[in-house]
Amino acid sequence: MASQYAQTDVVVVGGGLAGLSTACYLARAGVSVTLFEKASNVGGRATTQHYEGYSFNRGAHALYQGGAATQVLQELNIPYSGRSPKELFALSQGTIYPYPSTAFELLRTNLLSASDKLELGNWLTAVPRLKPHTLSRMSVQEWLEHTLKRLRVRQTITATAHTATYSAALDQVSAEVFVVQMQLLLKKPVFYIDGGWQKLVDELRLAAEQAGARVVSGSRVEAVLHQDDKVLGVRLRNGEIVHTSSVVMATDPHDASMLVDDGKHPYLHMLDETISPVQVACLDVALRHLPPTTHQVVLDLDQPRFLAFQSLVAKIAPAEGGLVHTLKYLDPTHPTDPQQDERDLEDLLDATQPGWRDEEIKRVFLPRIEAAGMLVTANGGGLNGRPGPQVEGISGLYLVGDWIGSEGYLPDASLASARQVAQQLALTIAREHSYRPPATTAR
Repeated sequence: MASQYAQTDVVVVGGGLAGLSTACYLARAGVSVTLFEKASNVGGRATTQHYEGYSFNRGAHALYQGGAATQVLQELNIPYSGRSPKELFALSQGTIYPYPSTAFELLRTNLLSASDKLELGNWLTAVPRLKPHTLSRMSVQEWLEHTLKRLRVRQTITATAHTATYSAALDQVSAEVFVVQMQLLLKKPVFYIDGGWQKLVDELRLAAEQAGARVVSGSRVEAVLHQDDKVLGVRLRNGEIVHTSSVVMATDPHDASMLVDDGKHPYLHMLDETISPVQVACLDVALRHLPPTTHQVVLDLDQPRFLAFQSLVAKIAPAEGGLVHTLKYLDPTHPTDPQQDERDLEDLLDATQPGWRDEEIKRVFLPRIEAAGMLVTANGGGLNGRPGPQVEGISGLYLVGDWIGSEGYLPDASLASARQVAQQLALTIAREHSYRPPATTAR
């Protein structure tokens, strides 16, 4: 079937943060680009559900300031506002303590003894000087056991590690990932976005379209077409063929595999079979009024749980109301019961925000939401163990997302891979467009 879309230099499949950023970079470089998103709205995991003035992200989201994500947003001139949390707490055996996130809090908290504080202070001083890649093949758990001898300190930093990696599988996760995240945290705190992450999605789409990109939602790409190891185009669900020499797949490993040779492409099939995602259980609750006691951020020292009362920091709820996010980090080797996970998160709310049940007006429970496309493990070689952006065996076919490339974690990886691929493609296409074969002279 003939396509309603003119031939385009690049097709991007997937309209999450990585896909939109790729399209924006390419369009600003003068490349013709068309992005297809199968859902009715772009955004992927960064979408925000709005309910009577409450902005529900798909679980707790935070920007790590100074990472690749904030760099890309700045380069693309994407506006957003918000704030960083100022008050962090630790929950241990039912008691809430100030969390030692700053030198002042380290001195004043009664969570730790004097000896504990000395060890933690020395550890925090050493972390910025580390070279993360040297720890790529050591697990977080192994590294913490090696560097922190005092149990209470190790419990405290373990809670931070759960939050920074979004995982309870610290015996598997590479210490490199945690150190990368910690080095960012020690420079600047995380940032919560006003209006939810949909703000970033909307601004990225607007920027891409203003630069000349075509963004088509509600249009599923069924297959990437290739011949002689080169991309020819894509086929849409309605049968239309869109011709292009370059395709960027901004999807998860399974969808990427199914787009090529019906899931039988050897390299992509191998990735789909071997990559494990990072999953969490999320309970987000909208409150009519704030409960008598509130805590902005709570890290649990007893279970892999986390709470962020983000509406106390960012504008995501009506002035008189509140929106609180809770997470339970999961371990793929130790399955849990989703119903028990929800009860555990309710218990966390009971312990830290008493009175919340009387004010609840809406809840969203996501029993198994993907926080990242790939669990970065020590056995896999850390961040260098993630796949590169070029699909092996097919020229012109690329991958972007939070499971691609060796830079960053979570949205940092998504936007870093998007920038890398877009800049590489822009250079390649510019060379192709500038080349003209020499004219032949008739004899």
